[in-house]
Amino acid sequence: MLRAILSFLLLGSLQTNSLEASMLPSLGSEEEFELRDLIEIKSTPTLKENKIEPVIYADAAYALDITSNTILYTNNEHDKLAIASLTKLMTAYIILEEEQLGDIVTVSRNASSKEGSKMWLGSGETITVEALLYGLLIQSGNDAATALAEFNAGSEENFVEKMNQKAKLLGLDETHFTTASGIDDEGYSTAQDLARLSMYLLKNDFIRNITSLTSATVTGTDGYPTHNLTSTNELLDSYLNVKGLKTGKTGGAGECLIAVGENAAQHEILTVMLGSEDRFGETKLLLDWIYNSYVW
Repeated sequence: MLRAILSFLLLGSLQTNSLEASMLPSLGSEEEFELRDLIEIKSTPTLKENKIEPVIYADAAYALDITSNTILYTNNEHDKLAIASLTKLMTAYIILEEEQLGDIVTVSRNASSKEGSKMWLGSGETITVEALLYGLLIQSGNDAATALAEFNAGSEENFVEKMNQKAKLLGLDETHFTTASGIDDEGYSTAQDLARLSMYLLKNDFIRNITSLTSATVTGTDGYPTHNLTSTNELLDSYLNVKGLKTGKTGGAGECLIAVGENAAQHEILTVMLGSEDRFGETKLLLDWIYNSYVW
């Protein structure tokens, strides 16, 4: 059957040589045509019989198969909730889209004085965008988020406007940001919107690499000061083969976690946990259940 389809397509292409060349993608372009894209068949996970869903107490939870975009678990996926430092994913998205990793940032007093989790930047310190992204995504630095926002847009307020504009462009219709770091609890999103944002980010190898690290060391542009960074994601290197993505925690948001797990067959699963009292335990429970309850 497949051979017949391919023969038909080939015959059709030979009969349309009168089409203008401009209608065909040029080699090496972003639209480069490959036959495997035409016939690619993606395996879809199927739930085994008599598998009972786990009891998740988080305010909202969501899981999907990254390759096929198949929803594997969902609960309150449209509830608008505070998301704490998961906010930093949008900050990283904009910075990677608009800035160069080697650009040099001078840290303001405002940025260095941010409370909560931080990478301990000094006022007046010069440091690269790349190093700040490490501090943002590994140690969840609020100071790094503010420094990046000010560098990109002149002020955090201006940057937040860009965050909300980008949210609309990406179809995050149930999301609103108020800071670059998520340090307050006025911003909100939903499990489904955050899954969508994460899927965009996971196309970027730089994001994948950073968020899979348990630790890293970066320095200012003069070789000092040294910033020793430790990941806030306790599931990295666990038996569940978790490789990312971002943690968040405030009094109002509770414990939040977006994780990327990989099962024994190397299928990647994205999970979102919001408003949990045990984000790591509940994510473990959910991933374990998915690994044992679905077949691909």
